[in-house]
Amino acid sequence: MPIANEALENTKNRFIAVKGEATVAQALAALQELGGQLWWHLVVQTSKGSWGITRVGDLCQGLETTATDADARLGDWPGLQPAKVVEQGSMETRVAQALAKKSPGSVLVVTDGVMPLGILFEGVSRTTRSVPMAKLGDLCGKYVNLKDYGSILLASSKKAK
Repeated sequence: MPIANEALENTKNRFIAVKGEATVAQALAALQELGGQLWWHLVVQTSKGSWGITRVGDLCQGLETTATDADARLGDWPGLQPAKVVEQGSMETRVAQALAKKSPGSVLVVTDGVMPLGILFEGVSRTTRSVPMAKLGDLCGKYVNLKDYGSILLASSKKAK
């Protein structure tokens, strides 16, 4: 039996996946358009074809504490953790959840072919310093065209508004 869609749709497994060439600003604008939150996971396809992952709140904190700016490419962002990836049909849900617990960040990226379908997060939820959604808009820049985010968005746990 494959990893259950119900498990991927669990609220704790909210995510947004983008191409590595996406800028920080584009990803944050897409997240904002989707109604995303800081606790969501950001899945990034790197230039080498692998996947990296971080929480959106960690990315925002990184913007404030490092030289990274809103125009930086996410595929090059040093805060990404390497992500463990499995095909949805390759294992059962319980086995995948156990693997997620042992994976970096306690997150497992679940794919269908090369596209992410969802994530399984099996870690302890922790709070990130709150960044108001208005501030999130400032971080993604005033001049990001939200119509352009479709070119960098690979998948999300929510459909666009």
